[in-house]
Amino acid sequence: MGVSVTSHDKPMSGLLAAQRCALFMLGCWLGFVGFMAAAMQLYPGGTWLDRSAPGHHFFSNFLCDLTQPRSLSGVDNHLGAACAQVGLLLFAAALGGFFWVLPRHFALGARSGPWVRGLGGGAVLLFVAVALMPSERFGVLHGLLALASGCSGIVAAFWAVLALWHSSPQARWLARIGACALIVGAFDALLFAQHLRDAAPPPLILPAAQKVAALLLSAWMLGTAWLTRRSSALATPISHRL
Repeated sequence: MGVSVTSHDKPMSGLLAAQRCALFMLGCWLGFVGFMAAAMQLYPGGTWLDRSAPGHHFFSNFLCDLTQPRSLSGVDNHLGAACAQVGLLLFAAALGGFFWVLPRHFALGARSGPWVRGLGGGAVLLFVAVALMPSERFGVLHGLLALASGCSGIVAAFWAVLALWHSSPQARWLARIGACALIVGAFDALLFAQHLRDAAPPPLILPAAQKVAALLLSAWMLGTAWLTRRSSALATPISHRL
């Protein structure tokens, strides 16, 4: 029979730090949404399939398209690019908080925590480099960094989903959201790797899958922040270990 402990048995300072981190995640994510919305409004136009397309197209443009100082249509985009870079850096900050706080919802003694934090932290650092190195200026290096960041994040997400599933019943719905994000993210990464060195423009499904993966990841992050804020009585069975 498994023994369970509540978060009241954990150091209070750690619980307060996790709850503050949850607020930090939420603030950074809201900032990301605001700055990216501004960047989308400012983006002059152009997609990889149609460089003459006016304005921003949600499912046709990559997020990184917004960081180009000159849009794919050839128009100056320095202000919009600055907004997009700030937005992506805020998303990276929220993601860093997410990978730090997520293991608190694993079963007590789960061995996955350090791996999730380490691989997730590596993914965040690589993501920062991606945000600061637009593809029109850095070419294939931008794509390689994006692929490395995605792969590191996918491995971290895989272990996190397994650990959440074997944790408390309250955390299992986080595992379900995470599994959806993991599946779409892995599909997007495989497709991205397949077309990384293609001379032809990437297919429409690639930026569309990126946006769906980002939305699911955002849902996972927000769900984790919400559960952390209300988890003062969260039970974590000690009998389940990964």
